[in-house]
Amino acid sequence: MTCPNCANDVATDAFFCARCSRFIPRPSLGSKANLFRRWLALVIDPLIGVLAWVLASALFGAISRDLGTAMAILFPVVYLVWFLTLLRNGLTPGKKILGLQVVQHQSGNTPGFATMFLREIVGRFLSGPVLGVGLLLGALRQEWSSLARQVIGNRSA
Repeated sequence: MTCPNCANDVATDAFFCARCSRFIPRPSLGSKANLFRRWLALVIDPLIGVLAWVLASALFGAISRDLGTAMAILFPVVYLVWFLTLLRNGLTPGKKILGLQVVQHQSGNTPGFATMFLREIVGRFLSGPVLGVGLLLGALRQEWSSLARQVIGNRSA
């Protein structure tokens, strides 16, 4: 089998070309996201929620204590709703900002809400508690895919 992008020979069970990192089943989806960009998206996701909470508390709290309290509750709730609506499109806020997209590794389709919820919410809690062992294992694997992503079966492109 050859890569449709660079004509490099690839293994029949490969999803990404080893030379150009292009997604072989659907090259129009782009290339595999590198480890740093995926890690950065992982950091951006909670950072947005924390910044929304801090800014809402500080800015509106300077006007009124009650308004500050209300906004400190409202802004994170709005962020959570936005986060959850992005999941159905194979995105998180960090991935959206960085232009990354999660796709099912066999078909290239966007995973649904349930799959993304398992990956981004449940998978993060399972991969991260013990010093990020699941994420560390993903970094050490040749494909740079975390344990949760291996179980669920999707990739960031």
